[in-house]
Amino acid sequence: MELTVRFSAPGRCGIIGNPSDIYGGKVLSCSLPLRNSVTIQTGETAEPNLPEDLRLWNAALMELPLTVPVKSVEYESEVPKSSGLAGSTALLSALVAAIRCLRGETFLPSPALAEQVRFIERHHADVMCGYQDAYMTVHGGLQLMNFAGKHPVEPGPAASLEPITAELPFLIITTGVERLSGSVHGPMSERWLAGEPEVVGGIATISSLAELGLPSLKAGNWTDFAKVMTENQRIIRNLGGSGEQIDELIARCLEHGALAAKLAGAGMGGTVIALTQDAANLEENLRAHGYTRFTRPVISEGVRQETSG
Repeated sequence: MELTVRFSAPGRCGIIGNPSDIYGGKVLSCSLPLRNSVTIQTGETAEPNLPEDLRLWNAALMELPLTVPVKSVEYESEVPKSSGLAGSTALLSALVAAIRCLRGETFLPSPALAEQVRFIERHHADVMCGYQDAYMTVHGGLQLMNFAGKHPVEPGPAASLEPITAELPFLIITTGVERLSGSVHGPMSERWLAGEPEVVGGIATISSLAELGLPSLKAGNWTDFAKVMTENQRIIRNLGGSGEQIDELIARCLEHGALAAKLAGAGMGGTVIALTQDAANLEENLRAHGYTRFTRPVISEGVRQETSG
């Protein structure tokens, strides 16, 4: 019997606290309206129609082998590629959920599912990644995540999540610069593991900022919240995790009225999140500088089933 299953998962933007998740820190992050999707059709065929890039598919099957024949696997991506918005992890979360569905296993959002997605990405796909992406693409929403006990080498216990309800006066701007998370996490984690004081201290401070800024976010105290975002970016830049394109875009955001702006992902290119109470005006001004890819965070579902039959 032929069966078609389709799952999707959202991208995410790190608001404050990133990239401390890989070092046992706390991160405040929100889902995006952009979703990546996977459709799997089962059935006998002489040659299955598979994606050109098989890395995620092969990695998922190493952990979750399928006994049913597969006719086709299709990917659809709304999250800009290699932009620091967890696009590859969103695709993997949707893929893992779809395979679990075909195996007759639960695919509902849970810390266990997020941990499995991260394990597959890190150990089977060989991507040096944090934990924020897996938890956000699986759970969605606006979350304060506590990754206490986690480590670049040892995964530690499952993270705890605190769902937050708050206004989201942010604009997400993608530079167009593509980079892989491992190119940022790899060198940074090596410095952290070596005990480099600047890195160890900087990451600890970044971790504290997520909880520090939460009351301001809930109260809509944007002046104080801007200070926390700015401090987060200052530390990332001092540790070498920003980059020329990011620094230029942040300067443009501030020039055109943003209260603060910082990296939305791991670093070295990708995407900026700007705190602004006039997102439309900021977007219009940034378009005049040649930027073309914009979105806004929304509190939306994590991984979900779209169709089956």
